[in-house]
Amino acid sequence: MGEIDPTRAMLVEADRFLAEREGEVIALTSALVAAPSPNLPGDETAPAAVIERAVAHYGLPAARVLAEQPHRPNLIVRIDGARPGPHLALCGHLDTKPVGEAAAEWRTDPFAPTIEGDRLYGLGSTDMKGSCAAMVLAGAAFARVADRAAGSLSLIFTADEEYGSHFGASYLVRTNAIEADAILLGEPAGVHEDWEAIRVISRGFCGFRVVVGGTQTHSSISDQMPTVNAVEAMANVLVAFRRELRLRYPEHPLCPSGPTINLGVKALGGVGYGVLPGHAEFWCDIRTTPGMTQEALAEDVEAALERIRALVPGATIDWEFNPNLAWMAPTEVLPDDPMVRAVERAAADVLGEAPPLAAFPGATDAWPFHGQGGIPTLAAFGPGLLPLAHGPNEWVSLLALQQAPRIFVDAAIRYGMGDRDG
Repeated sequence: MGEIDPTRAMLVEADRFLAEREGEVIALTSALVAAPSPNLPGDETAPAAVIERAVAHYGLPAARVLAEQPHRPNLIVRIDGARPGPHLALCGHLDTKPVGEAAAEWRTDPFAPTIEGDRLYGLGSTDMKGSCAAMVLAGAAFARVADRAAGSLSLIFTADEEYGSHFGASYLVRTNAIEADAILLGEPAGVHEDWEAIRVISRGFCGFRVVVGGTQTHSSISDQMPTVNAVEAMANVLVAFRRELRLRYPEHPLCPSGPTINLGVKALGGVGYGVLPGHAEFWCDIRTTPGMTQEALAEDVEAALERIRALVPGATIDWEFNPNLAWMAPTEVLPDDPMVRAVERAAADVLGEAPPLAAFPGATDAWPFHGQGGIPTLAAFGPGLLPLAHGPNEWVSLLALQQAPRIFVDAAIRYGMGDRDG
């Protein structure tokens, strides 16, 4: 009877280690949810402290803390195998969107983790504190077999992903802090069900606002003098813009519907009773696909608005990119990338079969890591459902939470060993 393959032996031991600790990923997720980090305003110190305590608890190397501002920490934990090999990083962001106007719709306290059936409710549970907890457990499992493993595994926990990544992934790229050969982002991979697809494309993001100018004056004389109601004009512009905006983009098999266009994601205008509004604006959110450029998109926006100007005589129409969220480039990891192959094998080990390759609907930290830093970055393969993010009653499946560390450590072992059969 032959000896067991060394890769398989490590996979079995790591899996056994995690099976004995299934409840711990749930407990750590709960602790992270209970450590608020809404962005805006942006302060990740509370969940960062939870991660540091967990890292110490599992005997992992102490995290390097890197921060452009003290309240925006990024953590990096590196675990080296016994033999040289490629270096994979698992990455998750510690910030969340704010509760916002949906606070009244929450059935539970957003910051009090609540378990009902197979669901853990709480702000950030699916996006993406559950995944961050799973990464810590995966790191502990990798450390268990590191004396036989090849390559290295880093755990990267970033700040500021929800508002442009300036203090997070972009800061790490600007300071050359990342040593990994490839990065796996644990963003929620599901739209309809957990682990729905391996998201090799991170669609990009473009944010801009359209400003409509009118005549601010006393509302009682609008029927006696030539005036332009900026809010009324904006309404006409918004409707016409939807009709006239024609974005150019290359076809891509994983993005068959092209970019997603959301006009009027926010609208502002008017002063109040008694004042004819002289200013109104609406914000636009474009999710771009591989091959699109900021220059071409700007040309398309300007061409559409030029066609519309004649429809609102007397009003001015201007537009500008959002200074913080003007352009996040789309990124793509090719199907034959060693990281993709390792993740496919890991998913098949844990789930029974590997999900198909697909695009992530939104933008992720792939744009600074891959687009700016040149490090191949898998846009999303983590527990959770994307439609639950950024809304009330966010939850993550307990089963998916328990599967995530097994997938992550399996992928790390396989990537370091060159995805050898086991």
